[in-house]
Amino acid sequence: MRWVTYLSPSGGGERVGALEDGDVLGVPDPRGMAQLLAAGIPELVEVLRSTRRAPIEIIVEWEARMCAPLVPTTPITVLSGDDLRAIPPELVGAVDDTVPAAAHSARVGLAAIAGGPGRVDARTPACLWSDAAGEPVLLALGPVLTTADERITALEASVEVDGRERGRATMDLDDPWWAVEPGRVRARLPVATGPLTEGDEVFIDLGELGSYEVRVGSQV
Repeated sequence: MRWVTYLSPSGGGERVGALEDGDVLGVPDPRGMAQLLAAGIPELVEVLRSTRRAPIEIIVEWEARMCAPLVPTTPITVLSGDDLRAIPPELVGAVDDTVPAAAHSARVGLAAIAGGPGRVDARTPACLWSDAAGEPVLLALGPVLTTADERITALEASVEVDGRERGRATMDLDDPWWAVEPGRVRARLPVATGPLTEGDEVFIDLGELGSYEVRVGSQV
């Protein structure tokens, strides 16, 4: 199953949506994505069925204003290359958020949401933007969150800047590293953009989990 969190044009607030055939189906259930994930995959299946029967609204995916699929309440453990750090929730944002002009580089990869011990419930693309001193300025998650019922064992993460590839890496999704902190979000970011300047167009591709393009210093 594939899910997004978006700004509802009818209500103005954030709403969970089910992504199907290029459309976002507004979920009638008022719970956020974190709460729905905590309820378990069987509950999500029922939520998807009820949404298909009677969505709150239907929006073409590319017209939807995407939010972070979920924003954790605890720091995210991020393995950025060989550097392990904790990113506070206030730095978590969406791919539709403006990338700060101060962003001097980025690392691209994947974030996973762990359920019980040894179990990953969902995954989403992740990109950590840093300033010239190497300090994080934004951890962008999304746009799409894919639940673990879609079986994906490996994928390639890649990044292009102004049409030229800067890096590519294969990611092992069965690595137990992803699920050592039950109920927490962890991210592994193996691909580096190298130096960036304001106005650079960055294309981020996570294969089956989605892709998007963003311009440094500008809104998507």
